[in-house]
Amino acid sequence: MKKFIIFGTIIIGLSFYFFLGLVIFPQEFLTHEIIKPKPIQYVTFSNEEITLGESFEIEIEVENKNDFADILITSIAFPNLQEIDDTVKISSYDFTQSPRNIALGNKINSKYTSGGQITAKYPSIEAYSRNVKENSTFHMAVIVTPKNSGSFETFIKTIAIPHTTEFSHYPYDGILDYQSEYVSVYTVNVNP
Repeated sequence: MKKFIIFGTIIIGLSFYFFLGLVIFPQEFLTHEIIKPKPIQYVTFSNEEITLGESFEIEIEVENKNDFADILITSIAFPNLQEIDDTVKISSYDFTQSPRNIALGNKINSKYTSGGQITAKYPSIEAYSRNVKENSTFHMAVIVTPKNSGSFETFIKTIAIPHTTEFSHYPYDGILDYQSEYVSVYTVNVNP
């Protein structure tokens, strides 16, 4: 009789456990909305044309619209450079984490929804903030002093994580960089 009571208790307990795991909890998880952050960036260049030896400033304001984001990353890339050295200097920022330089050849993340790493094909600066509320804004400014005449290109993009929709990345279309992500392309003409 004791064995029957113990066996019955185990069966009832397991039945209750599987009922919770297969019926109640999946419905609870399905009722949660997916977080959909939507970054927008506003970029200002102090000059569109300079003379070699002069500098120009890039000011970036990033706003997180729509929903909370775990991480908000803004990247300024320099496809004409081999290294950032003293060509680019950060003059100000208010992101919650210090900006970091990504050197040519560094391993960096790509394809945020499926993971993966690739090799950086040109240098960039990444600034990011964590635990970003909706309608939060962040700023960064850099001073650029090109060492060569010609067209000086800059690629700028902002990514919100979780990367759940096509609007989790700004810009939403245009030119793809080597990470297969859209970038805003800016050019300053450097006269000799």
